[in-house]
Amino acid sequence: MTKNITRVNLAAAAAVAILISACSIANLGRLRNSEEVGRGFATLQVSPNYRYWYLYLENSPYAVVGLNREYRIEDISWTEVEASSEVFGKVVGLVESFPVPGSRTYGAYILDSKGERIGVWYSSMGAGITVDPNTKVVSIATRMPWMDGPGNDSYD
Repeated sequence: MTKNITRVNLAAAAAVAILISACSIANLGRLRNSEEVGRGFATLQVSPNYRYWYLYLENSPYAVVGLNREYRIEDISWTEVEASSEVFGKVVGLVESFPVPGSRTYGAYILDSKGERIGVWYSSMGAGITVDPNTKVVSIATRMPWMDGPGNDSYD
């Protein structure tokens, strides 16, 4: 009897894990490299139809993202910035001029789970993209080079 209860509990736990995993996978977006996007950022010729954010600090940014206006980022590591501002030009220039070690800065389209373009990416890092289709919140997971101390950088 106890074995049967344990098996039922394990089966239920496995079913919940699969369901959670399936829901997460269904919301996975991705990056698709684009020389056009890279040139647009490099020349500051970006779409006014996007809202923009940069990753980390104004004087030490690691990425710049533009999203269709209906989407947003709700992560304290990202700061919204106007594309027409001096700060935008500054952070784009810093992202371009100071890539993470062993990388180069590139542009990419941000795609949702259906492969639809929802934004643009400019960075020397890769990223994991998750898009909540109901709330339109975009979550972006990257390596955190600012957390690397001497000897902690996996790219040494």
